Amino acid sequence: MIHNITYRIMVHGTEDEEKVIKALKNILPPASPEREQVEGHHGNPLTILKGKITEKKTIKKFTEKILTLLKNINIEKHVDETGNLFLRLDKQEAYNGNWKLVTHGDAIHLKVKIEAYPARREVAIKNIKKLIP
Repeated sequence: MIHNITYRIMVHGTEDEEKVIKALKNILPPASPEREQVEGHHGNPLTILKGKITEKKTIKKFTEKILTLLKNINIEKHVDETGNLFLRLDKQEAYNGNWKLVTHGDAIHLKVKIEAYPARREVAIKNIKKLIP
């Protein structure tokens, strides 16, 4: 159902980067993020952690966990025209080992590439809905 998972997280200057990485690894254990140092809107230092997961075993475990959360959202609002599912998971909850979908920006941002032939929004939505319990 899922080809790959791309993730992105902002680490603010006031946050412990190791704790943010722990939160990420509680969601995607083999994650090995690249780091990019940037400057925030107000000149504050930010680190962007990003990467991609393609390992089938990790994707399978992720799919099993995320499907139960998807039944509580409007899937159509989270899928783009090429069949990518966009989700945000709460960083603090992830640090504690919990999966909680959120709408705020200070989160673990996920772009989930859904199998869809042809790669269209409608096909991806149909494929996701078939799997939701």
